[in-house]
Amino acid sequence: MKKIVFTVLLIVISPIILLAQNDILFSHYMFNEITFNPAVAGSSPTLDASILARQQWIGFDEAPSSQVLNAHSFVRGIGGVGLNIINDRLGFENTLNLKLMYAHHMQVSRTSLLSLGASVGIMNKTIDGTKLIYEDENDLSAIYSKESRLRPDFSFGAEFNTAHLTVGLSSTHIEQSLGNATLFKVPRHYYAYAKYRIEASSKLNIVPTFLVKSSQFITQLDLSAIFFYDNKFWLGGAYRLDEAFIGIIGFNITKDLKFSYSYDYSAGPMKTYNDGSHEVMVSYSIGLSQQPLMSKSPRYFN
Repeated sequence: MKKIVFTVLLIVISPIILLAQNDILFSHYMFNEITFNPAVAGSSPTLDASILARQQWIGFDEAPSSQVLNAHSFVRGIGGVGLNIINDRLGFENTLNLKLMYAHHMQVSRTSLLSLGASVGIMNKTIDGTKLIYEDENDLSAIYSKESRLRPDFSFGAEFNTAHLTVGLSSTHIEQSLGNATLFKVPRHYYAYAKYRIEASSKLNIVPTFLVKSSQFITQLDLSAIFFYDNKFWLGGAYRLDEAFIGIIGFNITKDLKFSYSYDYSAGPMKTYNDGSHEVMVSYSIGLSQQPLMSKSPRYFN
């Protein structure tokens, strides 16, 4: 019964839910900043592609489920180009977001790079109103059929890289203010993140990271630290403030093919209603015949 009630609360049309429309949540953010920052496109000398799949709140009816495809590369004479596709399901709501990205990279020094990026795309959001239950059947804002809306979507971001440090700022859905957000219009989001590579030994690198995400209505803070051994294996953990403890483990299947898995142990109000969240990431890098823009960067662990 609690599962049914919570699902209805997530989907029912109300001002609170309208304001709470949020970008997807995922734990491998430190490997996939391009999902929310187009400035990352082409930041390495390889063609990089990754697939993420996340199943949130195992054991909960109609729990969130997300899939992400990222691909980007640096094209000499043009700049960084990329593609981002997100499919996100929450209860009786489904969102498909497709974005094309461009980034301009400016060499500050041999080991520092400033990138500015923008993306343009479309967002299709579908609500299956036939499965919704309302307290007030005469609610004029209620949806009783399956409705779908298509709208343009824009993002902008900046990122600064040195041999050890990465710092980024970005905003998604920049065309949509919080005040005008609706169930079909996701409000503007803001991101700030940083990560630093610590060379503990010739084979061991430690990369602590933080990420702040805000839609003004709600703000999330993630803190993590990943230990990379010989750039072949990694193990780490993260904490999402008031929400989850996260464990991450991964390895190189081949030199270019990587696999990573994370498990979220719920620490917030939902912890008694689910068995945690699972997420997997597979990434592949294709070497290109061009010199890197930088000699070394924390980005190379992506």
